[in-house]
Amino acid sequence: MRWTNTLRAVLRLTLAAAREWPSRPIDTLVTILGFATVAGIFAAVLAMAAGYRHIYDAAAQDRNAIVLSEDSDSEWSSTVPTGALADATQAPGVARAGGVPLIAANLLGSLPVQYARRNLAARITLRGVSSTMLALDPGVRIVRGRWFRPGLNEIVVGSAAEGNFSHLAPGDRVITEGRIWTVTGVFSAGSQFFASEAWTSLGSLQGAMKRPKTYSSLRVRLTSRQAFDAFAGALEHAPRIAVKVMRESAYEAHQSSGINRLITRIGGFFPLMMTAAAVFGAMNTLLIMVESRRFEMAMLRALGYPHGIVFAATLLEGSLLGAAGGLAGTAVVYVTLNGFAASTLGIGGQLAISTTTPQVFFHFLVSGATMLEALLWAIGMGLLGGLYPALRAARMPIAASLRDL
Repeated sequence: MRWTNTLRAVLRLTLAAAREWPSRPIDTLVTILGFATVAGIFAAVLAMAAGYRHIYDAAAQDRNAIVLSEDSDSEWSSTVPTGALADATQAPGVARAGGVPLIAANLLGSLPVQYARRNLAARITLRGVSSTMLALDPGVRIVRGRWFRPGLNEIVVGSAAEGNFSHLAPGDRVITEGRIWTVTGVFSAGSQFFASEAWTSLGSLQGAMKRPKTYSSLRVRLTSRQAFDAFAGALEHAPRIAVKVMRESAYEAHQSSGINRLITRIGGFFPLMMTAAAVFGAMNTLLIMVESRRFEMAMLRALGYPHGIVFAATLLEGSLLGAAGGLAGTAVVYVTLNGFAASTLGIGGQLAISTTTPQVFFHFLVSGATMLEALLWAIGMGLLGGLYPALRAARMPIAASLRDL
């Protein structure tokens, strides 16, 4: 019964405090807006990182493996000799379709482009692929125009790239690697990662880059997820080649981790700085409210209620202010940013990372977990801001409070 009465007293005191918020609209509104701003920025950073990570997660398949040169951790720095393709064909665990091994050799180059709505240059990946690549990613399909013809200077452009850059529509011509290439079509992919690229035939790109005897990577479909160890062991111990094999899911996770860390570190710095301001703002507001309720708190203490009631009620009030701000901030982010298109270049609504490396397009992903994390952050700020006012209220002398009033 004693615990029930104590809880009721805490809730009664907290609700009485909340009913007084409208009587101090400016202080209350400023405090809630401070929490909302921090929670909104925090949620936006998490949504940006989640959206970027998602494009790699969507591309990765556990049944696929990727073969790189032994000393590289990216297709861009990898040089796989053509002999590796023959060894991979004979390795155990390789899936086949119509007797043909599902192994796609890839070579990476870059294509200079111009943003359609900004006077800004960038680069996208130009990927030379063999015909098997289409079997490895069933989500790839032509949506306009036609596929390139092998051996010719023809390219197809991903839908994300074509929608954001100029002069990439079917029939347009572009110059890269010392050649003039004709855009023959636009393709969509299950992953925004591939949809941010341009593709051509492997032989055409090898000729243009003068790399007829090397690949950037081999992408391999395995018979099952469990076949990876046998396949990787056979290639990594082959005497003629020096390669390493990774699951495609592990490789894509590794590729996204660097940018994710950059986004969260840089993007997290601003919410952290603003958190201090929001906490001090809440502390000031709660101190004013505590002073206005000195008589009520003194009466509770005089009736025998312990210090903890006043302390808990003030902390709970701070968490309610944080929750109100967190709900407002995350709601605004969900409405305005969920699905918002961005790229790794960044102008205006885009994220500035580099103008020299190929660009990847992604969308902000505001999930329930993201909103919950930002809301809990706001509630934590409210608790932190209420800590000192709660201690001050709990230590307030009864006699002095009653005499002053």
